[in-house]
Amino acid sequence: MGRDRDARAETRSSEAHLLLPFRVWTVRVGVITTALALWVLALYPLLPGHRPVDGKPYAVLLVSAAVGAAVIALLPWPRLLTARHGMALFYLWSVCDILLITAAIGVSGGDQSPLFAVYALTTVFFALGYPRAGQAALLAFTVACYVALVVLTHEHVGAAVVFMRTSLLGCLTVMGSFLSSRLLRQVRELGSAREDADRRSGLLAAVAVAARDMNILDPDQVLSTVVDAVLEIGFEAANLCVFNEAGTTYRVVHGHGLPHEYLSGTHPANVGMPGLVRESGETVVLNDYASHPRGVPRLRIEGFRAVIASPLRSKERLAAVLVGGTKRQSSLEPEVIEAFELLSRQAEVALTNAEQFEAERRLARRLAELDSLKRDFVATVSHELRTPLTVIKGMGKTLVTRGDELTDELREECLQRMVDNCDVLGETIENLLDFSRLEAGRLEATSVLVDLSRLLQGSLNRLSSLFGERTLTSSVTPGMWVVGDPHLIERVVENLLANASKHSNADAHVTVALQRDADDAVLSVADDGPGIAADDLQHLGERFFRGGDVLTRGTRGTGLGIAFALEVLQLHGSDLEVETELGVGTTFSFRLPLAPSAEHTAPQAAEPPGEQTVGSGAETTG
Repeated sequence: MGRDRDARAETRSSEAHLLLPFRVWTVRVGVITTALALWVLALYPLLPGHRPVDGKPYAVLLVSAAVGAAVIALLPWPRLLTARHGMALFYLWSVCDILLITAAIGVSGGDQSPLFAVYALTTVFFALGYPRAGQAALLAFTVACYVALVVLTHEHVGAAVVFMRTSLLGCLTVMGSFLSSRLLRQVRELGSAREDADRRSGLLAAVAVAARDMNILDPDQVLSTVVDAVLEIGFEAANLCVFNEAGTTYRVVHGHGLPHEYLSGTHPANVGMPGLVRESGETVVLNDYASHPRGVPRLRIEGFRAVIASPLRSKERLAAVLVGGTKRQSSLEPEVIEAFELLSRQAEVALTNAEQFEAERRLARRLAELDSLKRDFVATVSHELRTPLTVIKGMGKTLVTRGDELTDELREECLQRMVDNCDVLGETIENLLDFSRLEAGRLEATSVLVDLSRLLQGSLNRLSSLFGERTLTSSVTPGMWVVGDPHLIERVVENLLANASKHSNADAHVTVALQRDADDAVLSVADDGPGIAADDLQHLGERFFRGGDVLTRGTRGTGLGIAFALEVLQLHGSDLEVETELGVGTTFSFRLPLAPSAEHTAPQAAEPPGEQTVGSGAETTG
């Protein structure tokens, strides 16, 4: 009931606002009418053939009427007519005019006075300027004044004359009322159309400003700007909601005019406007939100009445839901709905442009990184190939030019250094070929039973010479059978061992362990080297990446070992785990599921490469 009263009061206020220019115009007409009446009354005694006039009272009436008309003309009618008692003053003015004319008739011959015709001026005035109830009241007051005048002056005028004169006033009132009603209707329609046009232009201006402000390339700023724009077009509250990946809940990412618990909470996907929009795929308008079963309980308590929501799509996906709500209105006008939808479409375009720009910026950044990696790779490979080639060429020249002068021991050393550097070249080329096969999709992992314990022990025996004076400790649990490609897994193990030997000090301690953890075999290689910097850690596993400057770093390598290990482990459904601390060391580890019933199928397992005895400087336990 209270809302209905508020709506009726709002309607009356709006109508009064529309009719205000007409009322002010009516005041001007009334002032002109009063001036004309005074002019007629003033001329009447001066013309020949007039009825006897009581001069002094007549003059007092004219002066009083002139002063009253001047006061009426000077009053601030636009402000008075919007005040609570403005119309009462309007009626008082007409009553005074009627009394003035009645008195003038009384002192100028009574019912025989021709001044009766002046009643016609006031009758036309109130017929044009007053509602029908007011017209009837003023007409009745005019007739009563005239009849009272006839009675009080004891004039013996016939009833037919009185009837004709008062009927004439009634006819004038009806005619004026008919004309004024048509005029008022046109005024209302014109005013309403003007208000609608002003409101529509205001809404479109707000949308245009929002479209200009959304011409930015940050997706988050686009969403924030569109929420502010919803408030600008007349809503009391606005928010943007996004769903989680599973589509079971949603949260508010930008919001104004809403309770904190709603803005900061997570809500079920089937509750509220976002759920309705997600189901329908189009704009949803609710003019009875407080009673709708899908409304958010906390917002229904807040008293929101009319609510609208539109989807914001980006690249054919539902990126967000834009919601606007009001407590003042029980329904939304079509132009408001149109502006809201136009705003959401503008936001869609801006969001798509911003996301596309962001994607292009990420692509450009990635291309720059790849270009840097390419340059680094070319420099690295050139360095890695040039260094052993230089040694091989130098040793070869020495053997060719001075071979006869060298002792057997020196010749053997030159040959051994040539062999060692050929091995380095072979390793570099093998890494490059592996990645070429991996990228071409020709590197496939077989699935056979592998004795990981035996494979690790064989790798330790073969690569023990890499560790030099470093202390190598191993703890290998026997019988750790897994399913995978033995040659690829062996390459992973060798890459991790080679990495530990390259990136640890000459007197470092390297620990290799193979342990069982539940149903997994866990292999780890730990060193107490310098550790990995945080900036380098985030790039670990990228192809060709190596920390430090290409030409000044102290260790050799192409930056493919760890990347290759990561790719192979992912082929086996595993991952490479890294634990590092600057100045303390680094641990690389991976886990593979233990093969079921391995003891029954062990004879069918692939044999690892031949084993060698671990040399001095290394210890093996387990």
